[in-house]
Amino acid sequence: MKFPRTMNRRTVLRAGTALAAGAATGGVLQGCSPEVTEPQAPLPFTSGKPLPWTNWAGNQACTPAARAVPASEVEVIDVLRNAKGTVRAAGASHSFSAVVPTDDTLVSTDLLSGLVRHDPTTQQAEIWAGTRMHALGPMLHSVGQALPNMPDMDYLAMGGAIANSAHATGTGFGSMSSYVAGLALATPSGELIECSATRNPEVFQAARTSVGALGIVTRFTLQNDKAFALTEVNRVETTEDVLADIDNRCRQHRHFEFMPLLHSDLCVTIATDLAQPGDKDEGEDDPQAINTLRSVFNAVRWLPGGDALYNQALTTFMAGDASTVRTGPSFQVFPHVRVVRFREMEYTVPAEVGPACVREILATVKQRNIPVCFPLEYRYIKADDIWLSMFEGRDGCSISVHQFGDVDFKPYFAEIEPIFWKYEGRPHWGKIHTLDARRLAALYPRHWKDFQEVRRALDPQGRLLNAHLKTLFGA
Repeated sequence: MKFPRTMNRRTVLRAGTALAAGAATGGVLQGCSPEVTEPQAPLPFTSGKPLPWTNWAGNQACTPAARAVPASEVEVIDVLRNAKGTVRAAGASHSFSAVVPTDDTLVSTDLLSGLVRHDPTTQQAEIWAGTRMHALGPMLHSVGQALPNMPDMDYLAMGGAIANSAHATGTGFGSMSSYVAGLALATPSGELIECSATRNPEVFQAARTSVGALGIVTRFTLQNDKAFALTEVNRVETTEDVLADIDNRCRQHRHFEFMPLLHSDLCVTIATDLAQPGDKDEGEDDPQAINTLRSVFNAVRWLPGGDALYNQALTTFMAGDASTVRTGPSFQVFPHVRVVRFREMEYTVPAEVGPACVREILATVKQRNIPVCFPLEYRYIKADDIWLSMFEGRDGCSISVHQFGDVDFKPYFAEIEPIFWKYEGRPHWGKIHTLDARRLAALYPRHWKDFQEVRRALDPQGRLLNAHLKTLFGA
């Protein structure tokens, strides 16, 4: 996660422990019960039996009877034509929702990787869909190009990122799907469809955010920018001050987001702009900072007045800290290292109600004393016209809630998800939610039927629909 350099883990942890010890003197220990955990990867495996698959978060799993790793479009077409049962594709396996699992045929896109061609005049590049984002950055940089925007983690395969409309932040920037100028789609019947805004346009609009329900995309043509450098500044600020000034922050910065710290008045702000002469790194990212927060929170939350103690510890040792600055090529500045496993739910609400929605989430966590300290994430994304994009027809504010991977996320998410519904939120396709076809159709009134018609035309037998997708699309 993104925390300033002066949030020294040992210092804050000692402070939290000292506060806990002081508060506990002469007091009664309350709420000391073990946390509920879920089974964790690796899954049990029997020699000679099919190899299990799990996602990165460890909350989705399957045991496919057949696995395929095609290295060319011809092989992809052959796999789709001859596969048995339900066919699903897997890239980097970073989806938290059950978009991948199948016990029939699982297709890996790992060997469909690399740059196909590029055009220095239009700043477009065609890539294989299995290309990981962390490989794409240097690849594009070598030909003088860069993605206009990138998520804050670059482990994703581009095929999955675009199928689920992955995004970053910035009021002037759309999701990853909005950068797609053309694509090639291999269908369950073994056909390869080339499409763009002018060639097979309905398939194009459906395939730019398809949750993998139409076939396997083999290639994308991306509309890029010339290579550029960025400077990112991280600060600790007061959440209410940031929300009161949010429109101004978004106007001032090319990219802006912030991470409210639950049970605290503080947040971490991340402002990113084009690099200027003289910009230099100050401090460094601390990928273990989230574990520091967790240690301090667990040390004091069970005590009487635990919230106040926790807020006091963070305020004393974080507020007013010097900024952390990172500068360099865009593909190096956008992403951050992720080493802590978690589960995530994210909804996108209309941009104008973002502040009200996040305030209600923060108040609910505090009032109901929900024992979670993993920060929220708050971002803005530009509207697009992609049929099933979370940003179709409206500028969006995406708010993410997280829980550690060794804690049962369901009670927490169940408390927060209805708040998103109240604000007409659309769930991220690759993240945890509980909506079905009936409720999703109401959130996409303009093109839900259009997408369903294309899906049925390309996959009339529903060979690409696992149990989760059948729930999503009512099939």
